[in-house]
Amino acid sequence: MPDTAADTTIDPLKFREVLGHYPTGVALITGIADDGAAIGMVVGTFTSVSLDPPLVAFLPTKSSHSFERLRTASGFTVNILAHDQEDLCRRLARPAADKFAGLDWTPSSAGAPILDGVVASIDCTFHSILDGGDHHIVLGAVQELEVRRPVAPLLFFQGGYGGFTPRSFMVPTDQELASGVTLAQEVRSSMELLAEEIGAEVTAFARIGSDVATVATAAGKDIGTTAVLGARFPLMPPLGELFVAWEDQTEVDAWVARAFGADEETQSLFRSRLETARRRGWALSFHSGSTDNDLLEAMRDYGRGELTPARQRAVTQTIVSATDRYRLGTLEAGETYDVDAIMAPVRNAAGTVQLVLRLSQLPAPATSERVQAWARQLTSAANEASARIAKAG
Repeated sequence: MPDTAADTTIDPLKFREVLGHYPTGVALITGIADDGAAIGMVVGTFTSVSLDPPLVAFLPTKSSHSFERLRTASGFTVNILAHDQEDLCRRLARPAADKFAGLDWTPSSAGAPILDGVVASIDCTFHSILDGGDHHIVLGAVQELEVRRPVAPLLFFQGGYGGFTPRSFMVPTDQELASGVTLAQEVRSSMELLAEEIGAEVTAFARIGSDVATVATAAGKDIGTTAVLGARFPLMPPLGELFVAWEDQTEVDAWVARAFGADEETQSLFRSRLETARRRGWALSFHSGSTDNDLLEAMRDYGRGELTPARQRAVTQTIVSATDRYRLGTLEAGETYDVDAIMAPVRNAAGTVQLVLRLSQLPAPATSERVQAWARQLTSAANEASARIAKAG
C-alpha cells in the first residue's frame, strides 16, 4: 500500500483546532529521578490501554526535558487532577527548579509525589517506550491505584480548563438562587414604589457563587420589564462591582483578574470605579451605542450556560470591551446624560452586600441634577430594604 501519510500535509493550527474539540483529562506524572529529586510534568494525553495486563499510557513530546529526567526513575505515578486544581495545574506546568516546593504531597510506595486533593493516583513501572512521531508513547504497567477524592476531574478543552458537571451537581447553586429570590421578596414593596414613582424598571440581583442572578423585577406604569428572572451574568469587570466594592483586597484582586486580557489602564479604571462606588454609595453606567447590543447578546449567551471554552473567551472579551459604558466622569451641572442604569447596594445586619438594586429604562437625556436625584431615591430605597432585611434576619 502507498504511504499516504507522507503525501498528506496537514496545517498544524487546523490540526490543533479540530482535535481541540475533543476534551482530554489533565494529569500530573511524577517520579523520583536518578539524582533523588522529585520530578513532575503535566500531560493531557493520559489514557488507559489494557485491562489484562493492566496498562496505561501517556504521550510526552520528544523534546520534553522533564520527561528526559522522569525516564531515569524506576517508575512513575499518575496524579488525576481535580476540577478545582486549575491554579495548581498552571503552576506545575511552568518551568521551576523545584515544582513541589510549598505543596502538600505524600510519597507513593515508590516514593513518587502524590498531591493532596487529587481525584486518583496510579503507580506504574515503565513497561515500554514506543515511537509516536514527535511524541513518545510511554506504556506503564500498573502496580497500585486508588481513588483519593471522588470529585469531577479537571478537563482541557478548546484551549481552556474546566470540569464535567452533571445536572445533579448543580442543585446547591439552584438552592442559592432560591435563597436570593426569597430575600428579594423582603424588598419588593420598595422596588415597586420606586419604579412607579420614577416611571422606570427596578431589578434586584443576588450573588450566586461567581455569578450574579436576577431575582426580582418591578416596572412603572406603561414600562415593560426587560430583566429575566433567573438570568445570570458573570461576576467580572465591569459587572457586579457593588458586590465586591466593600470586600477585602483579595476579593477585589480576584474580581479584577477575571477580566482576562484587560490592559493596566482598564484594570485601573475598574479599581477606580470601586473607590468611587464606596465614596458615593452607588454606581452608574451609560448607554454606548452598538456595544449595548453586543453586551446584551453576550450576557444572554452566558445565561444559557453550556458555553465551550472558546465561546466563554469570546463572551468574556465582549464584556470587557463594554468598558466605555462604565467610564468615570463627574456629573457636570447643566449637562445632560444618556444613563443606562444606576445601582445601589442592599446590606444585611452585618453590613455585607446581599442584593444590588438597579434602576434602568430611565428617561433620556437627563440633566446631572436629575441623575443625582434618581441616585438619591434609589439609595434611599436600598437603605430601607437593608433595614427590612436586617430586621427580618
